[in-house]
Amino acid sequence: MTDDKTEHCDISDEAGKTCFNWPIFLLVIAVASALCFWGLGTRTLWEDEAETAVLAQRVLSYGFPRALSGNNLVYQGVSNSYDKAYRWTFHPWGQFYITAAGLAVFGNTAFAARFSFALCGVLTVALLYLFVWRHWRSSSLAALSALLLATSVGFILHCRQCRYYGLSALASLIVVAVFIELINNPHRRWWIGFGLALAAQFYTDFGTLMVMLPGLLLSLLLMRVGKKEIIAAAKSIALAFLLIIPGLVLHWQRLTAAGEGGHSFSGALLLLLVYICYFDAWFIPVVFAIPAGAVFIWHLFKSRKEVVSEQDRIIIICILVTASAAIGMAVAAPSPYLRYVVPQISLAKLLLAMIVVGFCNMLRTRFLPLWSARLIFAVVIIMLALTNIFSLPLQNFVDLDKYPQFALHPSDDPFAKTEFAGLACELTQDFVCCDSVALNIVNDLAKAGETVFTDYGDLPLMFYRTDLNIYSLYTCRYMLTPPDVVVSSDKDIFSLNADAMRVRQGYNYNSVIISVPDTVFGNVPEPRAHFFVTPSAKIPFRIYLRSDHQDRIRKLPQTAEGLEARWYRSH
Repeated sequence: MTDDKTEHCDISDEAGKTCFNWPIFLLVIAVASALCFWGLGTRTLWEDEAETAVLAQRVLSYGFPRALSGNNLVYQGVSNSYDKAYRWTFHPWGQFYITAAGLAVFGNTAFAARFSFALCGVLTVALLYLFVWRHWRSSSLAALSALLLATSVGFILHCRQCRYYGLSALASLIVVAVFIELINNPHRRWWIGFGLALAAQFYTDFGTLMVMLPGLLLSLLLMRVGKKEIIAAAKSIALAFLLIIPGLVLHWQRLTAAGEGGHSFSGALLLLLVYICYFDAWFIPVVFAIPAGAVFIWHLFKSRKEVVSEQDRIIIICILVTASAAIGMAVAAPSPYLRYVVPQISLAKLLLAMIVVGFCNMLRTRFLPLWSARLIFAVVIIMLALTNIFSLPLQNFVDLDKYPQFALHPSDDPFAKTEFAGLACELTQDFVCCDSVALNIVNDLAKAGETVFTDYGDLPLMFYRTDLNIYSLYTCRYMLTPPDVVVSSDKDIFSLNADAMRVRQGYNYNSVIISVPDTVFGNVPEPRAHFFVTPSAKIPFRIYLRSDHQDRIRKLPQTAEGLEARWYRSH
């Protein structure tokens, strides 16, 4: 490596030193591991997590994610979820197989279901550190990039889910890392590797691949690559296409179905603003990134250099891929969710770290002594890692009464706040939600082989109680016998559905009402909707037990306090 790789990249006395800093690397990995794994199994799986986990159980039984097993059908009311053979078609299968691996090793627990994705989160942090080190030879830049990623609350919340988010983040960074190697050296091993990485991203999350690919292809133009590099990239895409043909066939109806997006031009612009606010609030302060990116692109266009440097190529890719993802999701996604841009967090963190390091080095070389620059550097790191500084709530720009689905923050959300403190509470405290209470109720009242009917949360029950027949409002038309236990988080569930009324005929039910924490969506990772601690607000929960189960009815406590003591606990 040449000396220019380390120039102005380290806030230290030994800016030109190129030895790999193992203690710092291991410390960053330890931070990421603690945040990803601590208390990973304490929260009950919520509906979307349980969908992944139940289908992973079917992988272990059938060899593929099968929607139907016995009487239990995985279905959340979304068309094209499975085909005539009950093969799951709504999502790529990669997440189900790595979840199945965790279940095979650790058993049928929430920790086991989430383990593989948390590991992907830690590996993403490690890969980002190694990627930055390889191309900059800067311990400060590598450590800062990885530390900002490891302490990103949005990133951590999503990696702690039994869902594709952590796997997609890792796959996306691998795609970019291998793409850089291909551009720098269009050897056969790299175009094959890039083709494999693209295929892996497709089988992880084909939506992310579709919004990343335009940014990658556009970067070829700005990087001023030669004919060999373009041919190598074309070979990679051709190889990836061949590898994803089975997936295209399996998911064709899903991929070609009319989406919920397709917004008007003004609606797409509004959604783009939403994603910019997401970038600002959770992983890249837009007040820094947009001006810095604009200046960089402007100088690049004005430059007469025939060859763009390796580091500049990475900057180009980071800017274009994150922009491509935000624009693509603004056009296609029905509602703004952080999960849509989680795969690009690592690139955004690298951009942010470069801005911070460059700013502090400018202070060191032009204005301040070394110790002052280091102090400012440390303060900036703490602010960026532990707070959402320079948050730009969307209500500052649009009338949210007209677009309530686009709201990112409550109207009284502070300008600068910390969610890291909330994450620390989550890792160290118990959490009780509707799903955990419902599971306790079913474990208490339902025996093996019996039927349970619920209006929401059927999939968590299906994961934890594989010995039961579980039905929801979406699947109760298939229910042949009256349910033994009914759990409802709303109102009289029998009055909500004609099929439920039909199966109730001939039996009487005894009902019990209990108040439960108001967390209908449980452990949802969206920061704007996530509960770091058990909320104090409660909603009524109705439990119906078939009257011919008198022995179980008599054993129930007769007071609300007794029921809460019996059914309020986390898992």
